[in-house]
Amino acid sequence: MDNSSFNPQELAHKWLAGTLTPEERSRFEQWYADFNDEELLLSDSKYTTADQIRATMHNRLTEQMGKPEVPKMKIYTLWPRVAAAAAIVFAVGMAVLYRVPILNLINPVRQVQLTSKPGQYRQIYLADGTHVWLSPATTISYPEKFRGKQREVTITGEAYFEVEHDAAHPFVIQSGAVKTVVLGTSFDIQAYPRSASIEVTVVNGKVGVSATGKTPELITADQRTIYHKATATLIKENYPAASKFLNQRKGIFDFKGTSLQQVAHELETQYGVQISLAPGLTNKAFYGRLQTTTPINRTLNKLCAVMETRWEKQGSAYILHP
Repeated sequence: MDNSSFNPQELAHKWLAGTLTPEERSRFEQWYADFNDEELLLSDSKYTTADQIRATMHNRLTEQMGKPEVPKMKIYTLWPRVAAAAAIVFAVGMAVLYRVPILNLINPVRQVQLTSKPGQYRQIYLADGTHVWLSPATTISYPEKFRGKQREVTITGEAYFEVEHDAAHPFVIQSGAVKTVVLGTSFDIQAYPRSASIEVTVVNGKVGVSATGKTPELITADQRTIYHKATATLIKENYPAASKFLNQRKGIFDFKGTSLQQVAHELETQYGVQISLAPGLTNKAFYGRLQTTTPINRTLNKLCAVMETRWEKQGSAYILHP
């Protein structure tokens, strides 16, 4: 019998049925002698020691052997081999059922946390090939490699994702009170702690968005959900401008008649600074492109040249004047 055809669970059943050949019996007894049940320490179950697992095996076997339809004398006569074989069946089954918890205990996966500074854009690739663009002042936490049924990450701030498709292992992002579940698509999440809302916008594909106590929403390309923190409401709406995130993930912002107040707010988020507007400037419309990967003084120079304004710095804050 070669190693490729050796199946301990199958042989255990054959042992119980009394159909093992001498060669199979010899191989099975050797395998059982070498079996390391110390690896069955289940990190996310009620078991915390190998002794507890063995005790459970013993109790279940005792219960099965106590059934009236099984002759009592036969039970005691066969106990050593039945116990050994049934223990193997149980152990192999447990090893399969709890493969991920066992692996996490024996060889734990390192959790990685990355943070981008104000004004800094970063790109990373996750273990599954997913491409992530981090906007400034953003933190992402993810495992060095994915195990289990889901690929789970958490973020605060803003990030653009291009998720590798894997129907069997959904990609799950936790961002504050909002959970986003995808199979493979491109989308942006804005979840800055100081922001009044959390937004998920889909560029390609579709995602499911849920919040505690709210009905999950399925959104597709050119749609978004907005979770308002103050009212704990989740709103779905069409958003034809979703493709703008293809540039914004690189720090390129195109404004088309955007109020100067909104422009200033965007620059505050990207650079991590405070920008104030003098009276009369708030509702002025700005048309133009700003590259927020450049120093803030250059960005403000360009903005002021178009808007016929000037800026000054007072402490750590910036003020725009007519």
